[in-house]
Amino acid sequence: MKLRIPLVLLGLAGGMAALPSQTAAQSLQEKIRHGQAQLQSIHSTVHALQAHIAEKQKTRAEIRAEIARLDRRILETIARLHKVAARQAATQKQIDQLQQEIQTLKMRLRNQKTILADQLRAAYMLGGTTPLAVWLQTEKPGEIGRLGVYYQSLAKARTVLIQRTTDTAHEIGLNRNRMRQQEQQLAVLAEQTRAQKKNLENQRVRHTALEQQLADRIAHDQARIADLESNARILDVLVQRLGREYRQQQLVAARAAAARKAALRREAARLAAERKAAAIAAQQKKRAEELQFQQQLRHTAPPAPPQPVAHLQLHARPPAVSVPQARPQASGHGHYPPPLSAPVSHRFGTPRVKGGPAWQGITFAAAAGTPVRAIAPGMVLYSGPLHGYGNIVIIQQAQLVLAIYGHLGGTQVHVGQRVGTGAILGGVGSGGLLTGDGLYLEIRSHGHPVNPMDYIY
Repeated sequence: MKLRIPLVLLGLAGGMAALPSQTAAQSLQEKIRHGQAQLQSIHSTVHALQAHIAEKQKTRAEIRAEIARLDRRILETIARLHKVAARQAATQKQIDQLQQEIQTLKMRLRNQKTILADQLRAAYMLGGTTPLAVWLQTEKPGEIGRLGVYYQSLAKARTVLIQRTTDTAHEIGLNRNRMRQQEQQLAVLAEQTRAQKKNLENQRVRHTALEQQLADRIAHDQARIADLESNARILDVLVQRLGREYRQQQLVAARAAAARKAALRREAARLAAERKAAAIAAQQKKRAEELQFQQQLRHTAPPAPPQPVAHLQLHARPPAVSVPQARPQASGHGHYPPPLSAPVSHRFGTPRVKGGPAWQGITFAAAAGTPVRAIAPGMVLYSGPLHGYGNIVIIQQAQLVLAIYGHLGGTQVHVGQRVGTGAILGGVGSGGLLTGDGLYLEIRSHGHPVNPMDYIY
């Protein structure tokens, strides 16, 4: 919890002798406080948006990596589909060739069956006639012999051809069954591959839509950050201008005070000179009166000796009675009393539980509403809310020492008011950025945080 103090207020620590015109100073203080509070809110919002954008950029990068992985898987799936389609085409081509071969074999089988039927019919027509009778009845017996040999050879060749054709047809049938099974497997594989490709494409569409949504949100947040940064620059210029005006008023007031002091010194010198002249005149008159009195004494009897005058006894002032104060539970080694009696829950320089910069002050674990008192006398430089820290009071204790009381529920002092040690500044607040109810105390010397335990006992 780094307490950010308005720059103009910290600039007042350089030796503020007296405030300028009370109304103008408070007006400028209010403007500066309002502008600084807006700047603080804008910076906090910008930091939150930048962290949000960084997280979205990380998520967007992860989605892009997932989209790239899906693209690679889609390309691999498409390549597998092409291979499956090529295998299907080759299988279909083989099946077509087998179909043609089967058709050719079927035609040959029909021709062979026709020839075989003719031969069987001719043999049936011969009936029970012996070859010798046929030979005796023929006018050319030699032709009958040659014809018988021819028929025997032809029948043998036809038998071999029929057997071979039958075997080939059976083998082609087996191959066709295998091809059909392969074709069915390839069809199933192709269907599965197409389904996988469709699933990957659907995932890519969803990831692409999500990436586009993130891109739109990032663009919206970046535009908002640009607007906030522009507003912050405008407010920064305004605060700087108000600070310059405030310092100019301080300078004018300091010059006026110096002129008044010079006039007072001149008036004091004049009065001193008049008193000196009056004293000289009174002394001269007294001397004249003494001379006149001495001359009268010479003509009269000597006076009686003066009676001794009793010396006045000055009574000593009774010693101041010191009232013992209840020692708080928080103890240091300084000379100022603590702002309240409560244990210290966070010490200076210790790390924070949730991370971030170390504590630049100390916190007292006190109940809400507990009165908070000034640890030393000084002038109130700031009293009001500060983003994330509730109400705060800043008191200039010395020329370059500031005491900051944070996490107040309310304040009971105003800017320009001089307070003494033990004056009630407000009450402990609740909620805020602390882990529980309590008071935040920070001491700054020469603009740098120092350990408050060095100042309180």
